[in-house]
This record gives sequence, structure tokens and C-alpha cells, in this order.
Amino acid sequence: MTLISSFQRLAISRPVQQYRTYVAAKQLRPTKFKSILENVPSKPRSGWQIFCRENLKNHKGPDGKTNIVEANRALSAQWHSLPEADKERYNEIFKKEAAAHQEAYDRALQNATPQELYDENQLRKKYKLKELKDPKAPKRPALGGYMYYLVELRQNDSSFGTMPLMEQSKEASRRYKALSDQEKKPYIEQADKAKQKYLQEKENYNAQIKKK
Repeated sequence: MTLISSFQRLAISRPVQQYRTYVAAKQLRPTKFKSILENVPSKPRSGWQIFCRENLKNHKGPDGKTNIVEANRALSAQWHSLPEADKERYNEIFKKEAAAHQEAYDRALQNATPQELYDENQLRKKYKLKELKDPKAPKRPALGGYMYYLVELRQNDSSFGTMPLMEQSKEASRRYKALSDQEKKPYIEQADKAKQKYLQEKENYNAQIKKK
């Protein structure tokens, strides 16, 4: 565990917005195998972490070692006393690094073949790591005619679109149930057509994977 990662385990008050969506370094570069994500830069959690990364080296003791708790206390005090302009500089660095992380992460998944993703996910299962999702995999369509009816309502009925989402669902469900079988038929046919298209795409996708 690095000194910076050790900071993440400490509960302190941070006067900045907390960012909880990130990919941990152990997910990018597992120790047991070479990952598709190995060249994806780690994503920092906040401007505070960038600040710690830059300044932690200044808090080594006479023996060259760093007391994490004491360093965290000192850095936290420094952070609280920073002018807002300086804090914003660190937050801007965070945003740029977060964007670079996301871009590299997406590119790595887009460039990976179905076979490569399958092989890696088998290893991730073995070592209890989060599996990767292939953005190119066929997406399961909505089942049943109701969802296609709902989409049509939102597109064609301007007053319907102004309702809160929960109200939209309730009202669309009420209207759909009131339709005759003949009136429901076009929506059911759309659902069936989408399902058949998905099944064919799924078959083609799976044909690219050789399970071991």
C-alpha cells in the first residue's frame, strides 16, 4: 500500500466535494495477472488527494520515514488554510486527471476483443475483482410492448413529457392497460422484433469467444 493510498483510510474532514466514483489501482493493475487496463492512469479521488501527493514528501521524519497520522494532521491543517484560489488549482488538476483516466479506461475497453474481455473476467472472478463490461456487447432491449408505448407517449404527447417520471409511469401504465389487443399489437411487434435482433447479435458476439 502506498503512502497516498494510506491517506484514503483516514477519516478526516475535507472541505471539498467528495468524489466516490473511481477505479481503484488494484482494479487497474492486479498483481496476479496482466490486465487490459494496465496502461490506464489511476484516478485521484479529489483535489485534496492531489495536494497530499504533492506535499507528503515534506513530512518525512529524521529517519526518512513518514508518520501517516501526523502527516495527515499537518496536511489537513495546511489544506484548511489554503486560499480558495490554490484549492481550486488542485481541484482543476483533479478534474483533468479524472478526465484522462476515464478517456483511457473507455479506450482500453473499446479496443479489447470479446475474447480478451472474457479471458480477463475469468481471472477477475478467480481473484475476486470487479468484472469488466464490454461496451460493444449487445444491449438487451426492453421486454414487452409497454416500454415502446411509453417511448411513443414521451415523443408525441408534450403534456405527458412535463409530468414527473413516477407520474409518467403510472399514467402510461393506466393508458396501456386500457388499450385493446389490436391497439397493443404494434408495440408488441416492436418488442418481438427488437428481441430477435438482440438474440442474433448476442449469438454473433458469443461466437467470437472461445471458452476454456
